Amino acid sequence: MAKLTFEAFRDELFAQAKAKGFTDYELYFSAGSGFSVRVFQGEIAEYKNTTTEGVGFRGTFEGKMGYSYTENLESDLIPRILDNAAANAGAIESAEDEQLYPGDDKYPEVVSYNPALNNTDDAQKIAWAMELEAYAKSLDPRVTMADFCTVTNSENHMAMANSYGLNLSQKSNMAAGYVLARVAENGQNKSSMEFWMGRDFADFDYKKLADKAVKDALSFLGASSLPSGKYPILLNPDTARNIFNVFDSVFIAERCQQGFSLLNKDKLGDVIAAPCVTLRDDGVTDLSLGSMAFDAEGVATKNKAIIENGVLKTLLYNTKTAAIDGVKSTGNASKEGYGGAIKTSTTNYYLVPGEKSYDELVAGLEKGIIITGVAGLHSGVNPVSGDFSVSADGYYVEGGKIVKPVEQITIAGNFYELLKNIQAVGSDLSFRSMGTGGTGMPSVLVSELSVAGE
Repeated sequence: MAKLTFEAFRDELFAQAKAKGFTDYELYFSAGSGFSVRVFQGEIAEYKNTTTEGVGFRGTFEGKMGYSYTENLESDLIPRILDNAAANAGAIESAEDEQLYPGDDKYPEVVSYNPALNNTDDAQKIAWAMELEAYAKSLDPRVTMADFCTVTNSENHMAMANSYGLNLSQKSNMAAGYVLARVAENGQNKSSMEFWMGRDFADFDYKKLADKAVKDALSFLGASSLPSGKYPILLNPDTARNIFNVFDSVFIAERCQQGFSLLNKDKLGDVIAAPCVTLRDDGVTDLSLGSMAFDAEGVATKNKAIIENGVLKTLLYNTKTAAIDGVKSTGNASKEGYGGAIKTSTTNYYLVPGEKSYDELVAGLEKGIIITGVAGLHSGVNPVSGDFSVSADGYYVEGGKIVKPVEQITIAGNFYELLKNIQAVGSDLSFRSMGTGGTGMPSVLVSELSVAGE
């Protein structure tokens, strides 16, 4: 049986779904391709060219929603897809039935695809990965290895349509490069990973990437622990991003409704953070490579404040959880691939930057610690209570100047308390983007956290 285009498959599926007795129905399409090369010791260690494609169907049958999916867009599979969806319709009981979304009058504009990205051939990307490794190893005799030297690019096409006339489509692509520099001196080994992400290989500078990774790795040589106590803490953007990411579920309405967050709709309007804290979720921003004009239900994405000047303004909703709380969806429905069920997640989730630069925040520390990396964010975190206790490293600061690198310490606290104890937010906002969405964080100065060390 010949493979159909998405449009032809959709039309045939919808006709059969109606004839079978589905009262409404939706088709979600995702197709992607990717290239990746990793080199090690001057040779190609991993080379991948991948393609994926599939559709997810959901529709209302006898008053209940059913799901089904397939990787093959062939017409003879359509009866099986509909039979599966009809059979599992209503299998999951919930407080509120799912409803398909008819669409919005207007969707935000988004530039998410650069055709020129495809003009770079694989041989050039392999050469860059090779040069990245060789250059990183040449920078200092203490560099023992340049690991995970990788250059990659990917492309995705997502489309969805339903029986209410919704018909949406978006293409996106991006590229990345990364390297892990390993250094050693006097029996001590340190490492640092650096990333580049973009939508134009003209912006990829492998020398800049290697310089930063090696410089950071070397700066940790000679690291030692610190006496235990409470210290002012400056989280660099990467660390702030990791912490805010692991606790993003506290703002997801579904988790709140299930009792897995200390927040809920009744706390809207409450002060939950310091006045300098404004946390936003924006489906479309030029700062992120993961912007989307619509979510996994076809709801237009929005720019909204989760926290504004310390005040809780909204939770994040899909249509189902919004109906439970009697509000509108915030455009945060998500799917884990075309075969996934509708859930909720952040889009482009970021802390609005302040006015002070990173250097100014460091200069203001009399005795404190800059945290540049944390480990154990899953085992040492309780997303319900907000408690965390994770190993960390960074730099000790005295009189506004870095005194020494720090290792073998543990920082502990509570995310809800951390929000209230933020003294300043830096101006150095940086985004780490994913396939859809991303997280942007600047440096964050916290008045104090407990540190366990010597």
